[in-house]
Amino acid sequence: MDKELKQQIDSWTNADEHQNVIDTLEKISPSKRNFEETGLLARAYNYIGKYETALALLESTLDEGAQDTNWNFRMGYALYNLGRIKEALSYFTKANELTPDDEDTIDFIRCCNKEMPFKNRVDAFWQWFLQNEAELSRIVEKRSEYDADDIIRFITQGTDLITENVYFNIGGGYEFTFSIEGNSHLFYLYPYLISRMPEKLKGKWRFFPYNQGTDNSFAFQMYGVEVDMSEVHVAVGYCEEQNDFTVSFYEKNLCALPEDQSYNAFYIMLETMLGEGLSYQYISEVKRMDKTGKGMFPLPALRRYITETLKDNGKKVFDNPQEVFASYRLEPQENEELRYDVVAGSTCFYGLVSQYYQNDTELFDNMNQFGAQAVFLAFPYESNDEEQKEVMKFRYDLEDRIEREVLKPEGLGLLLGGATGTECHYMDFLLYDVRAFMEKVVPVLHEYPQYSFYLSDFRQHCRLIKLSKSEEDNC
Repeated sequence: MDKELKQQIDSWTNADEHQNVIDTLEKISPSKRNFEETGLLARAYNYIGKYETALALLESTLDEGAQDTNWNFRMGYALYNLGRIKEALSYFTKANELTPDDEDTIDFIRCCNKEMPFKNRVDAFWQWFLQNEAELSRIVEKRSEYDADDIIRFITQGTDLITENVYFNIGGGYEFTFSIEGNSHLFYLYPYLISRMPEKLKGKWRFFPYNQGTDNSFAFQMYGVEVDMSEVHVAVGYCEEQNDFTVSFYEKNLCALPEDQSYNAFYIMLETMLGEGLSYQYISEVKRMDKTGKGMFPLPALRRYITETLKDNGKKVFDNPQEVFASYRLEPQENEELRYDVVAGSTCFYGLVSQYYQNDTELFDNMNQFGAQAVFLAFPYESNDEEQKEVMKFRYDLEDRIEREVLKPEGLGLLLGGATGTECHYMDFLLYDVRAFMEKVVPVLHEYPQYSFYLSDFRQHCRLIKLSKSEEDNC
């Protein structure tokens, strides 16, 4: 492309004079217009809202554009604005693969996922399951007649309605188990998925949100080594203050593997035997031994040992992280971002809170990929020490009301916790349908004109949405 023309187009684009770009590039015959010129013309049409025209131009350069970042972004942009969200997401995802970490691309990926809420995806999965229940039952009953890869491909048609790369196992007795595979955010998604199971399936099928664990021994093979679970011996240390366990392990062949392979294999064994929930909740550290030691016992007995130790110490046994709330304290800091004024809080998902302060969006984006959105409601306040107790009670009461009246009736989300700051109070949620939540929660918040309420994603540097104004704001 002519350098001078490119500079002129850039100048018009920066000045929002997109029609000048269109008029100039349309003078070039389509047969003589090159890939770059066609792309810039499509971009200009995108900017003035003529998305169908932009799409047609981009599709005419498919062969050249498929591996080009700008082409994929522009395709996504046109499709998104035409309401073809799922198609748009595929192009934005490709653009991100080609040029990772571009903020505009990531923001559109987040917007696309939000437009396809987790609640709708879950309902689509269950509709697929009902439609294909006869074939799924036959797979369970006549498994030997099926190729394992064919089974996976068939069921993946259903799980892909939720998102790609959903891990699962379908077993005898009409059991269907989703697998966490070390992804902690799934503990906050899969139980909801199971809760939406249609009544028609109950009584026959059993669904589990993650691996439940077992006391039975069996052979395990990995990295070319076969190990019987009963031959793996463990020693366990319990920390009552932290309410967690350290586990040391030894088995001759397992511990002869390179260190990383040995640990990886044992972690899989541990989650298989304990169950993914119990392992995540209570195992704080794993150590490899070079020989068996006093007090070690077979791995299949570990699950019972942990549950009995917890009960003997007056602790309840939890395998669902959603049910375990932990308190935290922070030192307020000067910062333009919200939540840096927090003094104390509680949460059932500490990793999300921790990543917020690290300016890390991994967990946020992992949940967004499923169409779920981690958010918090904030409301500023001014009060003395005496009034502080009243404000905190108000927050607790409002959390309960939102959970009872907004979240639970239609399955719109999960209360994750809350926090008290020197300037604001915060209520933390994981939403399974953001739009539906907004429609329900705004009328509730309007009943409290003494406060202004704001909604923020659970990440820094994002747009703050004002949901209601206090009486003072109206003055």
